[in-house]
Amino acid sequence: MIKSIILFLFVSCMIIQLIYWGIIFFRFLLYQPKNEHKIQNPPAISVIICAYNEEENLKKNLPLILEQNYSNYEVLIVNDDSTDATKEILNTFKKEYSHLNILNISYHKKRKLGKKNALSQGIKASLYDTILVTDADCYPKSKNWISYMANSLNHPIEIGLGYGPYKKENTFVNYFIRYETVYTAIQYMSLALWGLAYMGVGRNMIYKKSLFYKANGFDKHSHIPSGDDDLFINEVSNQKNTSIIIHPETFMFSSPKKTWKEYLHQKRRHITTGKHYKWVHQIVLGLFSFTHFGMYFFALLLCLYGISMIFVILFIITISLKNTIFGLIALKLKEQNLIPLIFVLDIIYILYYIVLAPTLMWGKTIKWK
Repeated sequence: MIKSIILFLFVSCMIIQLIYWGIIFFRFLLYQPKNEHKIQNPPAISVIICAYNEEENLKKNLPLILEQNYSNYEVLIVNDDSTDATKEILNTFKKEYSHLNILNISYHKKRKLGKKNALSQGIKASLYDTILVTDADCYPKSKNWISYMANSLNHPIEIGLGYGPYKKENTFVNYFIRYETVYTAIQYMSLALWGLAYMGVGRNMIYKKSLFYKANGFDKHSHIPSGDDDLFINEVSNQKNTSIIIHPETFMFSSPKKTWKEYLHQKRRHITTGKHYKWVHQIVLGLFSFTHFGMYFFALLLCLYGISMIFVILFIITISLKNTIFGLIALKLKEQNLIPLIFVLDIIYILYYIVLAPTLMWGKTIKWK
C-alpha cells in the first residue's frame, strides 16, 4: 500500500515536470529576441540607480551607464544617505556628464527607510516617463543596452523584463549561483511569455512611470522591505503589457557573492517575498518546486522498496529531457560552461530547497543593505 502511494506520487511528479519543461518552459527555448535596437522615435528615458555606500562600484560601473549609444536619457543616482565618498564621487562625475542627475536623501535620526523609499523618490524626481532601473554594482554588456531595452516598449507593452547574469568565476559556488540565476530566469521569463509575469530583477527592468503611479507606488507592500522588483511586477503586470528582453547586448552583469554563507543570506532576503505573490503564481511556482523536489525524493524512497526497470527508464528520460532543455536555454543565455555540470548542480539545487524551506515558510524579510 505504501509503495503504491509512493509510486503514484513519483509518477505524478514526473508527469508534471514533463509538462513544465516540455510545454511551459519550451516556449522560452523557442523565443527569438529582437535583433533591431534602432528606434524611429526613441523615448526619453530615466535610468535610475539607488546607491548606498557604493563609491567603488560607482567608480567602475557608472561610466558604462553614462556612455550609452542613446540620444535622449538621464542617469539619476539616488544617493541613499551614504556615509562613504559616494556624494563626492558623484559630484566629480557630474562635472563631466551633463545628463547625470543626483538626488541626495538624508534621514534624521539615521533611520534607514530601505530601497523602496529611495526608488520611489527617484521615480518622482525623474525627468522622463520611461523608467529603466539597475543597481550600482552592475555593468551593461554593451553600449546598446538602453536602445535594446527601450525597443521592447511598444503599445500595449509597458514592461520589459531583462536578464541579469553574474560575472563568471572559477569556483563551485559561482557555478551554482549562475545555475540558480538561469533557473529563476527560465521560470519568470517563461511565465511572462504565457501572460503570467510575476517578477523581474531590479538590476535590469524597464517600465512606464504611469504604472508606478497607477499602483500608488509601492504602497500595497510598503511594509515589506524588499519587493521593489518582484512584488511591483506581480501587482502591475497583466496578460498583454509585459515582454521579455534576452538579447545578449542587454545583459546587465553583477558580481556574485563569494561564499555559500553570503549567498544564502542574500537568497533568504529575496525568497520571503514569494508568499506575497498572487495566488495563481504561488500555485504555479509551488507545484513546480514541489514536483522537482518530489521526483528525486520519491525516487529515493522507491529505491528502498525496490523499483522496476520501467520506472528507472522513465526517470532517466524525464531528467534527460529537463537537462537538455535547461542546457539549450543556458546556451541561449550565454552560460554554456554550466552544461557539463547540470546534473550535479541540479542535485545541489534539491539540497538548496531543503536549506531555504524554513525561511520560505516562516522567515522574515531582511532589510535592504
